[in-house]
Amino acid sequence: MNHPPITGAYGTTEDRMTRTHRTQSPRALTLVEILAVVGIIALLLAILLPALRVARANSAWAASQNNLRQIHTLMQAYVVDNRETVLPSQFDHTNVRYKGAMRSPVPSAPPIGLPLMGTWADILWTVNSLGSVQMPPDDSGTPNPYDYRYDSPDRFAYQDSPDLNGNFLRSTIDMETPFVSTEGTFSEATPFGPGASLLEIGHAGYFAANDFFDAQQGIYYTSGQIKRPSESVYLVDSRAGEIIDPLDSPWKGSDDLLCEVDFRYPGETCLFLCLDGHVQTEAMWADIEELQGQWWTSAAPPADPTGRGLRVSNLNRSDNPQP
Repeated sequence: MNHPPITGAYGTTEDRMTRTHRTQSPRALTLVEILAVVGIIALLLAILLPALRVARANSAWAASQNNLRQIHTLMQAYVVDNRETVLPSQFDHTNVRYKGAMRSPVPSAPPIGLPLMGTWADILWTVNSLGSVQMPPDDSGTPNPYDYRYDSPDRFAYQDSPDLNGNFLRSTIDMETPFVSTEGTFSEATPFGPGASLLEIGHAGYFAANDFFDAQQGIYYTSGQIKRPSESVYLVDSRAGEIIDPLDSPWKGSDDLLCEVDFRYPGETCLFLCLDGHVQTEAMWADIEELQGQWWTSAAPPADPTGRGLRVSNLNRSDNPQP
């Protein structure tokens, strides 16, 4: 049964309920309450952002390790296909009868460096058909025939194709500081120049091969000649380019202008790939002796014969004497 609305001095029941509903509008936040909320959000961001940066840096460090392991897999395939020959750090095929395709002058000469001369990265890129990078036309609209089928991407390719930062022959962390000597910033990365320049800031960081394996003079090493593969360094993070000299200066402490190693990972560390395939993280060192030990230069044993247990020179000698 429906009952009629109750009528009184202040109108019907429905009228009073309507007036009450209209007068009970939501209360606005006070300035103090808004500032409190903003403060809480700022506090949470201050707590979370450093943790996110650390997590992102650790993720890049792990991804770079994975890149090095992929490189070692291709290196091992090269060894098997080439009668146990260790992948050269750099090569010169200009006087070779069967020159191969690496840094071929066809369809045109490479943009940087001389044709038929290159590095370990050019070999792996070419042999494994890792890609083709078509260069854009020049300012006049003339097509550029070079496509990087036989040449690992260099500065020109990276500045025109930012997506190349997924190339696993490079680090997952971009270059932040170029290699600078006492003479100033160099113009081109090794081996076609003395070191990477400001033009490569933001490009994927280099892995440099130990130039102990330089085959430009026709000298190749087999895996059986390397006495301690687990200690023998093949690749290291570098801010100079794709090769690093096996002797003293490029391996000096990071506070030295001549140091080519890039300590780009959390805690100012770098990554090494050794010939047995393991990847090792190392913090800064003061000099090469700290890295690979003091040399046996006299009858008396040195105070520190092994250092950190990594070798970058005389990898074919079991006693690793002074060069």
